[in-house]
Amino acid sequence: MTERISRSNCWSGAVGIAAALLFFVPVASAQEDPAGSINVLVEAGRLPEAAGIAAAWAEEQPGHLEALRLCGELCLEVGRYSQSENALRSLLFYYPHDSELLVMLGQALLAQGDYADAREQFEAAIHLAADSAAAYTGLAAVAVEDAQDPGDILSAAEIAINVAPDYAPAHTALGVALRQIGRSDEALDALKRAHELDPEHAPTLYELGLTWELAGEHDLARRAWDRFVRIAPHEPEAWLLQNRLVVTEIEPIMDRAFEARYSPDGTRIAYRSRGPGGWVLFTIPAEGEPQETMVWATEDAIQSIEWSPDGKLLAVAIYGRRQVEGQERPQAVRELLVVPSDGSAQPKVVMQSQYLGEIAWNPATGRIGARHYERRQGWMLVEIDPESGAVEETELPDKRLPYYAPWWSDDGSKLLVARRGSQLPDGSFTYDLLVGPATDLTSAQVVYSSSQLPRRPVFSRDGSIVLFATPGPVSGRISIWAMPSDGSREPVLVDRNAGSYASPSLTPDGRFMLTTREQMLS
Repeated sequence: MTERISRSNCWSGAVGIAAALLFFVPVASAQEDPAGSINVLVEAGRLPEAAGIAAAWAEEQPGHLEALRLCGELCLEVGRYSQSENALRSLLFYYPHDSELLVMLGQALLAQGDYADAREQFEAAIHLAADSAAAYTGLAAVAVEDAQDPGDILSAAEIAINVAPDYAPAHTALGVALRQIGRSDEALDALKRAHELDPEHAPTLYELGLTWELAGEHDLARRAWDRFVRIAPHEPEAWLLQNRLVVTEIEPIMDRAFEARYSPDGTRIAYRSRGPGGWVLFTIPAEGEPQETMVWATEDAIQSIEWSPDGKLLAVAIYGRRQVEGQERPQAVRELLVVPSDGSAQPKVVMQSQYLGEIAWNPATGRIGARHYERRQGWMLVEIDPESGAVEETELPDKRLPYYAPWWSDDGSKLLVARRGSQLPDGSFTYDLLVGPATDLTSAQVVYSSSQLPRRPVFSRDGSIVLFATPGPVSGRISIWAMPSDGSREPVLVDRNAGSYASPSLTPDGRFMLTTREQMLS
């Protein structure tokens, strides 16, 4: 079903002050004395800079244990999880029975959404140290993310409390588990208890703020989040709050809808839905009663839809079978069509391509962007004129690699695209997200690499953030992530259970985000 996610809008924008006040703290040459430089920066509260030096040190001297330790700890603290993971795995080669290292590795994996591996690390830590409160708390956090049974979610947190009754993180884990299964009043009690045990524990403040916000106590939520950001300005959740990316409400809009997209002015929502004999393209008002307007119906599979910049047209990518001259049997084809968004006319085919992928509309040129392939030329991104069907190629760094999912910023100045990367030893591939000038993708920078293809990546309205979807920990479910478009921070989880066909779409003011879920909320 289609749901509108309301993102946090009550946070006052408090920021950490330590880095600003101590900006001019002198730092020794990192090359001459990296450990000393790191210590000075940590004392000054400049953790991202300290983590950067530690990561560079660990890369330059991969067998240096102090470099690996500092990289693992600091990168974990500032949200550079993949670098933390790599350093901690290297350290565990030397110290395989260090339960604290295993717990930190579990936390880095948990933050990246690798719940199965995180659980394995926490269980290994418990095997070595049966009284490890942090390991049991980590298991409770994993259960909240991927356990299917409410009893399993709660029992893991209760075990953590039994192991460490006066450990604030354990009570925080219990509060999150209780909120997850709908017992909000008890969740608040557990979180308040955690706050009593440790008033400076930043995760408790964040979860208190979220629980109060969900309960409608906006002032209390703002105070908790203000304090959280002052204490932990470098945490990923602080970045989410600063960019209004914390999910605070889920509003069901329309059942049986897939790949819902806001119109450019935010007044209507277009989506595809299964219908008799095939697929149907609908629009509904973004507010008020969801009165459907049927735009078009087809026996073919509608794979991707996108609004024109003026909202008058919808571009539609379909997959079907056609009789091709010289062939006895119908052949599989992909077509790009445009149709008036009010359904006043039939679609017009503007392009056929066997390799047509996801589509996007370039607001600067008025043309439709898509992936394409031609023999003896390779993979390419093209822009298609919706009137004439004329094709213009976008220059790419490497045509040997398939590209996916182009997307332009609202002003048309920046282009975002996914690309298949290098092949891994097991035969799978890495996938890259590239951001660059719309007129010169050859100078694009890789801002993120992963073993999973980022689906339907889009810019935020101001172009500063990239949102994308990947397969989640639960089979058939998608997670939505966000990261700065300059690649300065690793992706942060926004919604862990967004459905099978999630494709994030934002309102012009950035307050709401659409995702697609197949089942009604219970």
